Amino acid sequence: MDRLEFPVEYSFDIDSNMVIATIPQLNYISSFGQDFAEAEKNVTEAVLAYLEALEKQGLPIPKIKKNSGTVLIVELVS
Repeated sequence: MDRLEFPVEYSFDIDSNMVIATIPQLNYISSFGQDFAEAEKNVTEAVLAYLEALEKQGLPIPKIKKNSGTVLIVELVS
């Protein structure tokens, strides 16, 4: 099983009281949730769908620059 790590940024929307998780290096994919755990779960699903679409189109996964911030770990199932 392959494992990928993507830098993730979290923010909080006061109007909706939702946590937003964004993956800047993957075309700014984002999702939200009631808390950090839900936002992370939802953005993981969005990342997997994006990677699946890239694969179907024969496109490579973008090279991800490592940083010292928070990362999202995605387990790929073959």
